[in-house]
Amino acid sequence: MLKLALSQLRDQPRRYISVLLAITIGVTFLASALLVGSSSTASLRNTLGATYSKADLVMAPSQAATDTYGTMESLAAVAGTSAEPGPLQDVEGVQEAYAHVVTPVGVQRSSDAQGQGTWGPDTDYAQASTVPEDTSLVPEALVAGDYPAAGSTTEIALDERTAENLGVDVGSTTFLKAGTSSDAAGRQVTVTGLTGVSQDPNAVGAIQLKVDDALAQALKLDSVKEMTAAASAAGEGDAQAADPEELMGSDYSEHVLIRLQEGTDLAAAQAALEDFATAEGIEATVATPDVQAQEQVAQMAGSNIFVYVLAAFAAIALLVTALVISNTFSVLVAQRSRDLALQRALGASRRQVRGAVLTEAGIIGVVGAAIGVALASGIVVALVAWGSTNQGFGFLTFEANPRDLIACVAVGMVLTIIASMSAALAATRVSPLEAMRPREDAAVGNRAGTVRLVLGSIALLGGLAGLVWGAVEANLAIAVAGGALSFVGVLMLAALFVPAVVSVAGLAAKPAGVPGRMARLNSVRNPGRTASTAAALLIGTTLVAMMLTGGRTAQHQMDTIFATEFPVDLQVELAAGSGPAAGVEDGTGQPGADAESGAGAGAGASGLEADEALAAQQAVAGVDNVDGAALLLPAGTTGPDAGAGLEDLPVFASDPDELRSVVSGMPEGESSERLGQAGTILVPNSIEADTLTVTGADGSVELDVIPSASSSISPVMTLEDARAIGLEEGAAQEGQAAGVPQLWLDASDGVTMDGLQQLNTEIAQAAGVSQDKIAGDLSIRLLFSVVIDGMLMVVTALLAVSVLIALIGVANTLSLSAIERSRENSLMRALGLTRRGLRGMLALEAVLISGVAALIGCTLGTFYGGMGAHTVFAPMAEGIGQSIVWPVVPWWEMAVIVAVSVLAGLLASVAPSQRAAKLAPVQGLAVA
Repeated sequence: MLKLALSQLRDQPRRYISVLLAITIGVTFLASALLVGSSSTASLRNTLGATYSKADLVMAPSQAATDTYGTMESLAAVAGTSAEPGPLQDVEGVQEAYAHVVTPVGVQRSSDAQGQGTWGPDTDYAQASTVPEDTSLVPEALVAGDYPAAGSTTEIALDERTAENLGVDVGSTTFLKAGTSSDAAGRQVTVTGLTGVSQDPNAVGAIQLKVDDALAQALKLDSVKEMTAAASAAGEGDAQAADPEELMGSDYSEHVLIRLQEGTDLAAAQAALEDFATAEGIEATVATPDVQAQEQVAQMAGSNIFVYVLAAFAAIALLVTALVISNTFSVLVAQRSRDLALQRALGASRRQVRGAVLTEAGIIGVVGAAIGVALASGIVVALVAWGSTNQGFGFLTFEANPRDLIACVAVGMVLTIIASMSAALAATRVSPLEAMRPREDAAVGNRAGTVRLVLGSIALLGGLAGLVWGAVEANLAIAVAGGALSFVGVLMLAALFVPAVVSVAGLAAKPAGVPGRMARLNSVRNPGRTASTAAALLIGTTLVAMMLTGGRTAQHQMDTIFATEFPVDLQVELAAGSGPAAGVEDGTGQPGADAESGAGAGAGASGLEADEALAAQQAVAGVDNVDGAALLLPAGTTGPDAGAGLEDLPVFASDPDELRSVVSGMPEGESSERLGQAGTILVPNSIEADTLTVTGADGSVELDVIPSASSSISPVMTLEDARAIGLEEGAAQEGQAAGVPQLWLDASDGVTMDGLQQLNTEIAQAAGVSQDKIAGDLSIRLLFSVVIDGMLMVVTALLAVSVLIALIGVANTLSLSAIERSRENSLMRALGLTRRGLRGMLALEAVLISGVAALIGCTLGTFYGGMGAHTVFAPMAEGIGQSIVWPVVPWWEMAVIVAVSVLAGLLASVAPSQRAAKLAPVQGLAVA
């Protein structure tokens, strides 16, 4: 059998090269999809998951936790510190539990720095996080020097970006101040090391320090001492008597990084930690770093979109691989069956024939799959390397999972064997003489056509039902399975309808004379060959159109979701003395002369004068990359109708025009169109009432609720309604609502992650506040957008490769078709068709088939892409008031796909037509 298989490979090289190419094409796409998935996971780990990337396991508050802050305090307590480990480190298999505790502090500014600092007059805001005993748990790489020594209160490690800005290096000294006043006590520290810049969204915009727990506790004590001294100076007699250490409060940690002992079973340790959390009454989850990062994405997006999309992409790639290989083999089945029947007529047994086929398929399958895996690795490496050179996409990382690559080789080999067996079965189920007869192609009216029609219709209708059901229920697994089944049904029916469509389109080729008429007739005379040739391009164009439509829809939908769930980019908490000046003069020379028309009317009870608030607003509005600034004034509190636990929340008032200028997105619906109108109030998504009572200094008012999709904003009413319940114009200090005035800001679209720290610094300086008073979800939105854009960049580039793969598939199928029809072409030459006429006939036939396949593929791809986008994004869309996710069709790209497909069909026909034209009629007719 092996000898027979090798002789076939040696005697029919052109046939097997085409088969090898088909396997390589299919496996290349499958491996590329899996490599994009593993590289996407690695890239996610380097961005949103960078904080957890060095740990074995991560313990974090559960999304269902009733008291998230209390859970974070418990996590810090059970983890302990490097000097005093907590009970969490006693769990079996745990080597160290590192609670990520952050202490805000000020770092001395450089001598040539302009303006006021973002923490104090001469200091900038920094986040000091403690260093674990096992420093390999620190997410940021140590680029120079060492971490602070254990127990040291005089050493720090500094992020390299800040070190460059401050002009310091390892061995340099600087000062840290826990207090914000100019005369606050400082601590001189030595820079012992430099670290990379953290990708943690909560650390963006701040100087990043690494300190020992001893220094962190000393800084907290310094802060408490300054506060008690300030309170004592203000006449609060009990403040000085209080013990500062008792006022320090408890540490809290958003997560705990777990390092396991060598050889510990991961699943067993995870279970033990979960049992520990349950026993301690801590509402926390335990997960691997990759899963924790994906959960963070799911928490922000409202759905684990990342995992779903990658799983669907891999499933689609597997289907495409199977279709490409089986389609190529379908062109060979007829000729292959006759060859095998001849071998049986010469004495080969059924077993020998099947064994030879399996051996051939195994050899070709392994070789083709190995080439495909190598080619895919090179393509994805090049794409990731190219993408990482673009600004803001340096996080892109290539990662290959060996199991995925081995699976690709196995899939390629198995699919090749299965596809090859169709020819062997056709030749061994019947007598050799019957197998050598020409097979009747499936067509409407014969038995094969009837069977194909029935099975194809069942697959198409059943698949469509599954696809629609999966889309309605937002079940991606069912939707993908239904879509795949329906597409298989389309391919099964292609032999019945594609030739007819090509025949209609062929009417346009009549002016070409005999070649045009022959090209049209050929498509109908041999429907199986026409369908197989069209299927190669149909698969490719459907895939490309689907991914383009799905990707464009995803990008549009994510922009909409971001704008809705993160409606306000930045929030600045003002305080007495905010702003660059104590007063602002307009053209009349009077402070706050435009208070009647703007938000400068009444600043609340924080000691902030109206002119100070207005000065802060105008100063911040003048900062580069700030497109809008709205001033929010404390106006009252929510009533009991807000819901349990939501009463007495501070309510703010703002000028309607200013409010609309900074709120970027609202859930769809009639209520969103009333934003800023009198009698309405903007509320977070935690308030579910239709109306809300707000109580102010002079009474209460019931307002219609305008719901947002965000949980991080405060309720905001109009100035007109606020005045009705006691918000006085001017800077009244008594009788006003409790709370601190805020600025809501709209950042420019051009702001990047790298530029966010500078923007926060400039805003803090303009507003005259420390940088820890700036909050908002802009950093999370930017980071998430960068991740999505980076993945789309790689997938889009991969689609370009898919187009190339489809075009190669067309050329491959046309080449096989030319081999199969050598006698047919030679007969037409013998009957008088010229070489030029033969080339023209084959070219027109290829153009007609390619054009029809591209149009059908674009139509199918748009439908599948739209349904897939709805399936993935429907749960998130419901949260912002959308019932249907409408597809965004890239019309220009679709036109390009059709044009390129037609051109590709024409180019793909050149080589086969040249070979057919050069073959002498007598020689071609002699081919068996």
